[in-house]
Amino acid sequence: MAGGAAPARRAAANCALGPRRRVGARRRHRVHGFAVHHRLVVRRCRHRRPGQDRDLPRIGHRRDPRLSGAACRARGTCCGSRRVTKSPAGIGAALAAWTADAEIAERIVHIETIPQHGAIFQDPDPPLPERLRAALTERGIDRLYRHQAEAIDRARRGIHTVVVAGTASGKSLCYQAPIAEAVLADRRATALLLFPTKALARDQFRSLHGLGITELTAAVYDGDTDLEARVWARKHANVVLTNPDMLHVGILPSHGKWAPFFRNLRFVVIDEVHVLRGIFGSHVGNVLRRLRRIARLYGADPTFLGSSATIGNPGELLSALTGLAIDVVDRDASPGGTRHHVLWNPEMGEGDMRRSALAESTDVFVDLVRRGIPTIAFARSRKGVELVYRWARERLDDEHAARIAPYRAGYLAEDRRRIEKALFSGELLGVAATNALELGIDVGGLDAAVLATFPGTVASYRQQTGRAGRSTDESLAVLVAGQDALDQWFMNHPADLFSRPSDSGVINPENPEVLAAHMTCAAYEMPMEPTEAMATFGPAVEELAVDLVGSGRLRVHQGRLHWAGRRAPAPDIDIRTAGGPPFTIVDQDGQIIGTVDEGRLASQTHPGAVYLHQGDSYLIDDLDWEGRVVRARADEVDYYTQPQEDTTISIRATHGSGSLGRFGHRHGLVEVDESVVAFKRKRISDRTVLSYEPLDLPPRHYTTQAVWYVIDEETIRNARVTAADLPGVLHAAEHTAIAMLPLFAICDRWDIGGLSTAYHPEIGGPVWFIYDGYPGGSGIAPLAYASGARHLRATLQALRECPCAAGCPSCVQSPKCGNFNEPLDKDGAIRLLEEALR
Repeated sequence: MAGGAAPARRAAANCALGPRRRVGARRRHRVHGFAVHHRLVVRRCRHRRPGQDRDLPRIGHRRDPRLSGAACRARGTCCGSRRVTKSPAGIGAALAAWTADAEIAERIVHIETIPQHGAIFQDPDPPLPERLRAALTERGIDRLYRHQAEAIDRARRGIHTVVVAGTASGKSLCYQAPIAEAVLADRRATALLLFPTKALARDQFRSLHGLGITELTAAVYDGDTDLEARVWARKHANVVLTNPDMLHVGILPSHGKWAPFFRNLRFVVIDEVHVLRGIFGSHVGNVLRRLRRIARLYGADPTFLGSSATIGNPGELLSALTGLAIDVVDRDASPGGTRHHVLWNPEMGEGDMRRSALAESTDVFVDLVRRGIPTIAFARSRKGVELVYRWARERLDDEHAARIAPYRAGYLAEDRRRIEKALFSGELLGVAATNALELGIDVGGLDAAVLATFPGTVASYRQQTGRAGRSTDESLAVLVAGQDALDQWFMNHPADLFSRPSDSGVINPENPEVLAAHMTCAAYEMPMEPTEAMATFGPAVEELAVDLVGSGRLRVHQGRLHWAGRRAPAPDIDIRTAGGPPFTIVDQDGQIIGTVDEGRLASQTHPGAVYLHQGDSYLIDDLDWEGRVVRARADEVDYYTQPQEDTTISIRATHGSGSLGRFGHRHGLVEVDESVVAFKRKRISDRTVLSYEPLDLPPRHYTTQAVWYVIDEETIRNARVTAADLPGVLHAAEHTAIAMLPLFAICDRWDIGGLSTAYHPEIGGPVWFIYDGYPGGSGIAPLAYASGARHLRATLQALRECPCAAGCPSCVQSPKCGNFNEPLDKDGAIRLLEEALR
C-alpha cells in the first residue's frame, strides 16, 4: 500500500464511526494490540416476566420490526429464555477502540458501512386464510414483505419459483405459507422440504410447529431419526423435512412405503439453492430427477419452490437442478440494520510473511467475546475451527471460556444438537465454526461475525457476514485476510468486494460418473425403458446404459433396464463427494470422533498425521481401507503435519481450443493420478521442519475436466525465461491462476487442482493445467475456459501488486501445494504473463 494511503483511510473511518475514544484505562497488558481484560456489564431486560430477576443476563435479544412488545414476550425470545453479558456500548465501542489504537488501525485497510434500510410491505392476492393470518399475528407478523407476497402468489398458481433474498429476510415464509394454506384446504396434501443440513431441517421444523396449525403435521426424517419416528412420519406426516442425502438413500429406494405421501405431493421445497453447486449440486440434480420420476408414478406433479442467497443465476441454477422452467423473485423488501464491514490485513512479519489469519481472527474473536458481543468466528477448515477454539479458550478467563464452543461437520449428532441448543438459548457467547453454520439456521442473537480468510466466493462472504445482525440492529463483520492471493486482492481492491456482481453457480448433472450412479439407483427404484431413461436424465444416458449393462451393473429384461445387484445401490453412493461413504475416525477406546471423505482421506488422515477434534489433537495410527475406518489416538504434540503429493495428468479429449494472447488455450477431459507420497512434521511455534517421513499409500485415479495453457518457445524466449527457470515460472503462474479463479466462478481453490511441467509428452512442450478435483468434473473447468483473458489479467495484476520481493503466500505460494511450494519464480511468471497478454 502506498505510504500516503493510511492517513486518508483512517480519516474516512473516523467520519464513518464518529470521534475516537481514548481507551486503555482498564488494560492490564496487550497481546498483538488487544487489551486482555475488559469489564463486563449486565444489561437489564425491559420485558420482565413475573418473579424474574431484573438483572438476569441475556443474549442478543432482538425485536423484529413487525413484532409488538406483547408478541415479543409471547415468542419467548427474551426475559430469561436467553442469558448473556452484553456490553452497553457494544459494536460502536469496539470500532472506536480499534480505530483509535495505532497498532490495530494499521491493520484496518477499509471500513464499509451499509446504512439501515426499511421494509416494503405487500399483501398476497387473495389474502391468506384467516387461520393462517391469525397464526402469523400470534408470531407478531401482521404484514408480509413484498417478496413474500410475490412468491406466495406464484406458488398458489403452481409456478415453479426461486426466492432470492438476504439473510433474515423471511424467505422461509415464502414456502411455509402456501404449504399451510394447502393443508388447511386439504389435509391430505403433502409437502417435501429439502435442506442441505440436518440443523436447518430441525430449525424449520420448530418454525413450522410454531404456527400452531393442527392440520399441518410435520416430521423430520434424516439420519438422526430413530426407527419408531421414521415409521410414524411415513404414516402420519403431511410435511416431511429432510435432506437430499436421505431422499437419495432412504426415501426414494423405499418409495412404496411412502405411496400415500407421494400420491398427494403438492410442493417440493429446496432450501439454500445457492449451496447446491459443484459435485454436490450435480448429484442433487439427479436425485431430483429421480424424485420427479417417482412422483409421476403416483400421479403427482408437485410445484418446486426454492430459496437462495444472492447469486448471479438463481433461476438457471434451480432449472439445472430440477429440469424445469423457473420464475425468479429477487426484489428483497426486508429491512436491515446498519452493518459495518471491516477489512483487516494482519501485520507483516519477517520474510514477507503476514501473521496467521487464524491467530489474528482469534484475537478479534476474543476481544469481541470479552466485550460481551455475541460473535461467530468462521474458519475455512475443520482444523482451523479447532485451532481458533483452542487458542481462544486458552486466552479467555474461565467464565468466558465456558461460553464458547467449536462447531463443524464431522461431529456426532448429539454434540451438534447440544451446541446448537446452547447457541440459540444464549448459553454460548461465541462459536468457532466452519460453513456448517453459514446457512439459515436460527442461531440466536449474533451481533458480530469474524471471517478467518475470505470464504472462497462472494456469495459465501455475504452469507457468513449475514449471520450477524439478523434484524434491524447494528452489526459488525470482520474479514481477516490470509496470505492467499485472493484475500490480498480484496485487501488491495476493497470496493470490488462490495460492488462485484454475484457469482454464478454451476453444476454438471451429466457428469458420467455421477449420472451412471443415479441411473443404477433409478433402475432399482423402478425398471426403466430406454426412452424413459432419456426423458428423465437426458440423451447422455444412451451411451452410459450400454456401458452399465456391459459392466454388469444393469441388465436388460423385457426391454427395460433393471438393477443387477442384490441390494440397493444408493447406500454406496455419497452425494456430497465423488467417492463412496465417508471413513469413520475412531479413537483408542473405539469411540467415533468424526468422519472424513475419500477425497481428503490420504492428505488429512494418513498414518502419522495430526488430526484435531474439538480442540484436542490426535495422531493417526492406521487406515483400514476395507473397513473404511481411520484409527487415531489422543496425543498433545507441538507440531503439525503437511503432506507431499505427486500428480500426473494425461489428456483424454479436447472439447475446446483457441488462443489466449500468445498462449494456446484448451479445455477437455483428462486423467489424473494423485498420490500422497510423504509428509513433513513442522513445529507449530516457528514452522521449523522436524522430520520428513515417506508414505506408501495407494494412488487416487480419476477422469475429470480441465483447462490448460500451452506455452510456445518464442513466448518463453521473449519473456527472458531460461530452461533452468521455466519450472518455477510455470509453477508460480499456475498457483496464482488457481488462487484467482474464484473471481470468475463459484468455486473454492480446494475444489480444484493444478499441475505445471516444463515438458508434457502429449503437448510436446511446456504447459500448466487447472483441473476439477472431482471425478467427471463439476462444471468449473468450462467456466475457467470461458473467463479467458480476464482470468489471466487478474492473475498478472495480483502478481504485480504483491509487495514481496521473490514470492510469498499472498501471490505464488499455495497452502495446498503438494511440492512444498518449490520451485517458484514470481518475477519470471510476471514476465511470462506480460509477454503472453501483450
